[in-house]
Amino acid sequence: MKLISKIFLLVIFIGTLVSCSHDKKITGVAPFLPLRDVVPKYLMGPEVPSKIFIDKTEEYGLKGVQAVHLYAVDINNDGYTDLVVLDDFYAVPKFYLFDPKTIKFILSPSPFDSVVRASYLNFIDLDHDGIYDVIVGTLNQKMEVTQYPPRIFKGEMINGVLHYKEKSPLTTRLLPTASIVALDYDLDGEIDLFLANWFSFKDNNPVPVPDMLLKGKGFEFSDVSSHLKGEYDYNKTDKIYLNATPTFGASTCDISKNGFPDILTSNSNGYYNKLWMNIDGENFVNYGNESGYAADEDGSQETHGGGNSFFSLCGDYNNDGLIDIVTGTMSRDSDPESRDKSSILTGSSKSFPPKFIRSEFLHDKQKSKWSEGNHRGVWIDYNLNGLLDLIIDNSGFPPDSRLVFFEQTQDHAYNDKSKELGVNIMNPSGTVTIDLKRNGIMSFITGQSKTRAGDIDNRIYVFENQTKREGRGSVRFHLQGKHSNYHGISSSVWLTTNKHTRFFNVEYNSGSLPSQNEEGAYFAFDKEDPHFVEVRWSYAFIDRLGRKIPLVRKYNLTKLKLKGIHRELNLCEDGRILPRKMNCNK
Repeated sequence: MKLISKIFLLVIFIGTLVSCSHDKKITGVAPFLPLRDVVPKYLMGPEVPSKIFIDKTEEYGLKGVQAVHLYAVDINNDGYTDLVVLDDFYAVPKFYLFDPKTIKFILSPSPFDSVVRASYLNFIDLDHDGIYDVIVGTLNQKMEVTQYPPRIFKGEMINGVLHYKEKSPLTTRLLPTASIVALDYDLDGEIDLFLANWFSFKDNNPVPVPDMLLKGKGFEFSDVSSHLKGEYDYNKTDKIYLNATPTFGASTCDISKNGFPDILTSNSNGYYNKLWMNIDGENFVNYGNESGYAADEDGSQETHGGGNSFFSLCGDYNNDGLIDIVTGTMSRDSDPESRDKSSILTGSSKSFPPKFIRSEFLHDKQKSKWSEGNHRGVWIDYNLNGLLDLIIDNSGFPPDSRLVFFEQTQDHAYNDKSKELGVNIMNPSGTVTIDLKRNGIMSFITGQSKTRAGDIDNRIYVFENQTKREGRGSVRFHLQGKHSNYHGISSSVWLTTNKHTRFFNVEYNSGSLPSQNEEGAYFAFDKEDPHFVEVRWSYAFIDRLGRKIPLVRKYNLTKLKLKGIHRELNLCEDGRILPRKMNCNK
């Protein structure tokens, strides 16, 4: 298939996302052809009930609410996680504040002074005041009536009520930005931004737009994309950027453990994913091919042999001290065998550059003819055994595209338990993890997409986790920076017990048209004894030789009662551990 045909297919798919076309029906005969007289009979919710994850949507006040993107953020700074939703792929945000008295999410007036529409949001504290500001992103495709550059709004509490005041835009250019990732690439304590740019459709020839790196200082940003080595190499004859790729998602993680956050891109249309290794807090070099992150061995032999990638997710699922990555792609049954599929990339080398062993995964009970769209992935340890489980939003190809819940076994294999756990809803979208009962037993909330299923009744599902603690411990660490950015974004956290060391990458918003998980570095550790937690903060000091040295703090946990219970703790940049209700900076 020629490249332009591949672009056309993905344009149709993304166009469906953005415009959310509702004129298609699902039928048992031809799920992609409209049949006027046939009523869809497919089960949208879980196929079987469960005693583990119970649908508590109505009890939490969210009955009838629709969403494709969700944001679990304490926006009014009252200590309780609220919920912001986008009910379409280009929509006005709706704000549901959590009321601890009624234990419900209550629809509240918008904190914006005017009508604001978004393709996605990113809640981040840019000015160190402890109140979330918000970046409003727009994909800027032909389907959107009004187009905007990325917009910044400062969060202010006025008489106890949140208000968002618009600041200067990130850039005056209209860009096809599919994701905006917050990080502190140079460890100066200020939030910087990576803009993942997709195709430009200003004319009949779709052209990949180079990604951008912006250096921040509060609400002011300057373009430092030259730090991305080779990204802006330009061919004057053909008038193209030689190394530009259609980036549809991005994330950040310190893979090399040198203290400086790296950047991972997820590219579409067979273009290779990029692994921007942050060498010294200034220079980024793409080691995608050398590491095996760019594409699998078959695909790397072709010009466009990668995949249609949506997200990458960092972690250390097997607790071996090496960073692992989960990649999610859209795959069709008509794709060639060489086309990249969703994979787990297991870290295999301590040397530089990093190396990965790629294991492609298909969902259980897939037919000989199948298609899947793995749009988002989130870690969750639902049973407190210290092993990271994995939720995948498999969506866009109903009726077979359903939420996948990979449970990790003791030998670090992953088994799909979504049906048994009662969570395999059709066309899941925007899944976020959240501690609903504030007891350290993690639940999750997911929306539903109408993509290729315009007549379905999509809704939010609030899945409350009923797992019993039974002596297993958990802890959530809230980083509070002083010289670092307030929430310690792009820091790394390691919890060491008497048996294992576990890793948390401090990033809550990533992927394509991203949603946002609840804040806090969460660890479950079974019945083990926690000894200490170490934080490599997203801040560096200058040594006598003029080198940037990342700040590392080690916190002793042996005097705290953590075994068999759940605790919420603040980790201060100066080395103190405080109860959650106390503030490190006051």
